[in-house]
Order: sequence, then structure tokens, then C-alpha cells
Amino acid sequence: MKKQLEQWSLSLAGLACIITWILLFSAGLFVDTKSLRDQLTKGFDFGDLFTVCLCYTPTNAALLTCIAGLAGGISSRLTYGRFVEDPLGIGAPGQLTLADFLVRTENPIASMLRSFIVYFIFVAGLALASPQNPFSEPTQDQYFRFAAMVSVLGFVVGYDPSVFNNFIRRLPWIREQQQDPATVKADGASAAKS
Repeated sequence: MKKQLEQWSLSLAGLACIITWILLFSAGLFVDTKSLRDQLTKGFDFGDLFTVCLCYTPTNAALLTCIAGLAGGISSRLTYGRFVEDPLGIGAPGQLTLADFLVRTENPIASMLRSFIVYFIFVAGLALASPQNPFSEPTQDQYFRFAAMVSVLGFVVGYDPSVFNNFIRRLPWIREQQQDPATVKADGASAAKS
């Protein structure tokens, strides 16, 4: 009974993620925030700030990425629940590795936070590659491509963290540090190589 309640609550949370994502994506696509941002430079208004936070391209995409990561984490938990039940009787749960078990049973909030890091990396790369502010006058086409890209990355990284780990390992400054990885014992103490 408790397991069914958890599955239902995860399913409803996943559905809420999808609905929220669609609403935020629509708001980011159709609500122009230029006039509201200009008004905020002249005087503070909480309503304008709230609308800008929800609809302006960079903040909207950050929210979309977090929601997509949360949906990915929820999906991962739901598939783990089905995997453990083994409805087909194929004996697959015996083939689950420790890494897969940890990924599938983690809190979906961890998936959301991991997706947010991917958003930061994506925006940092965009800022470095663009000579001017890429968000000063975003068009609907730019918003669509940007929001879709970070959302897909957020979902994939939320669903399977090994994608995130592989992505991080490809960064040049991380690759240099991994040339001679340190070995650590289960108690956290450093293990000397023999």
C-alpha cells in the first residue's frame, strides 16, 4: 500500500511538472518583458519583478531546466519502481548495478539541482561565445531553441546522472585532473597505490 501511494504521488508530481513546464514555456514564448524590465530600472514593483522572473528568457529557461530535471528524476524513480516489481518475470532486478540503484533511488530534488548546474554551464558557454549580451533582445526563435535545448539537457541529466558525469569528464580542466585519480577507501581515507 505504501509503495503504491509513493508511485501515485510521484506520478502526480511528474504530471504537475509537465503542466508547469508547458505553462512556463508558453509564458516565456509569448510574454514580452522588455517594457517591464525598463519599468524596473525606473522604480521597483513586485508584480513586474515576478513577471520578469517567470517570463524573461534566462530566468524562465532556468526554471524550465529545473522542472525538466525534476521530471527526469521522477521518471527515473518511477522506472526503478517498475524495474524492482519485475512485472514480466524476466529476473532483471538481479542485473541492477550499485550505480544504477543509487541513481534510480535518489531524491528527484538532487536531479533538479544537477540540471541547474548544467544550465549554469550552458549559459556560461553562451556568454563566453557571444560578444554581446545574448539575452538583451531575445526573439521567439532564439527563446524556443534555447529553452528547448536546456530543457532536454536538464531532463536527460535528471534521468540519468551518468550523462552529467560523462559531460563533466569531457571538460579540459577536469580531464587534466583525472589523469592520476586518487583511490579512496570506503571509510573516506586515502588509499595508497601499490
